[in-house]
Amino acid sequence: MIRTGHVGKVEMIALVTIFSATDIFLSYPQQLAARGGEAGWMIPLLSMMFAFIFFKICGRVINRYGLESLLILGQKELGWGIGGIVGSLYAIFLVLTTASEMRQFTETVVTTVLPKSPVGFVALPFLLVIFYFAYMGIEGLTRVAWFVGPWILLGTVLLLVFNLNWAQPEYLLPLWGYGLEQTVFQSIQFGSVFTNIFALSVLAPLLRKKEDFVTVGFWSILLVSLLYTGVMLMLLMVFPAETAEKMPFPMYQFARLIYLGRFFQRLESAFVFIWVACAVIKMATGLWLISYITATVWKMPVYRPLVIAFTLIIYSLSFMPKSFPETLHYDVTYLFNWGWIIVLVLPALVAVVVDIRRRKGDGTRENKTRPAS
Repeated sequence: MIRTGHVGKVEMIALVTIFSATDIFLSYPQQLAARGGEAGWMIPLLSMMFAFIFFKICGRVINRYGLESLLILGQKELGWGIGGIVGSLYAIFLVLTTASEMRQFTETVVTTVLPKSPVGFVALPFLLVIFYFAYMGIEGLTRVAWFVGPWILLGTVLLLVFNLNWAQPEYLLPLWGYGLEQTVFQSIQFGSVFTNIFALSVLAPLLRKKEDFVTVGFWSILLVSLLYTGVMLMLLMVFPAETAEKMPFPMYQFARLIYLGRFFQRLESAFVFIWVACAVIKMATGLWLISYITATVWKMPVYRPLVIAFTLIIYSLSFMPKSFPETLHYDVTYLFNWGWIIVLVLPALVAVVVDIRRRKGDGTRENKTRPAS
């Protein structure tokens, strides 16, 4: 068993919320506008309902069996082979996601702030910071998330409020965008954003109190959904859907649009710090989870030696796409479109199978111990 510390409810909510919502600063709002049209703001709300259902399935099983990690429960009930495959799928998905996001964030910084800097030059110090936080452990990450979380939330809300003077509510019509069926279908695929569900299924034993697990899951899902909904509402009121779907960095455009007088305009440089803080926390958490899951699957006593190896792997994979558009293509085609299977379906499936096998096992033991009449 790998020794880790314990964290509180508020710290865990901050961590998993940032872990799930950071993509809001990348191209995901653009994807929602392209897939839902004027109804792009509804997709996170509909997806939230699916997320609550799958979390309910996972949470019921994890709470029933003593707040044990779903990863450990899977290995105990399904055997090391199948449990190892499930854990490896988690780790592979996180490696690909973290590598893609690292490339996207470095490209964003180069495009918007440091246009003359090589991508590799920007990525290297970014990578070192991520490595440091992941190596120091999850307790430090949760404290950092707890400290910067309110500022990130405040900055995001202010970014939206400062653009209210550009809002045109009529841009939200027609109400259902490309149609009800299309909106519902896209809300299922958008479930790939709720990485907090499968992250919590791994991090559950770290919570100090058993009853906090459901609270953390509920509030993190709700906050992620409301953040995406608020951003999409403002995006689709400021820009027509046809324009919004062509904007790779909508949040950066919001920062550039701010105009509240001669001395209070174009505050993108201030909001870059918020984006970088989110990126560091998200990717450091992803790197820690990759190392922790791999060490757990292979029954290693410590995870820290793996942090170095996976840092180099992520750095190498992030530069495999030849260009930024190619990175976006891979991210949207594979991770966004199919990630919901890993994020929502797989944890729920493992939870259901574990519950069935445990119930059968308890019934068998009860029959064996029952005295003969």
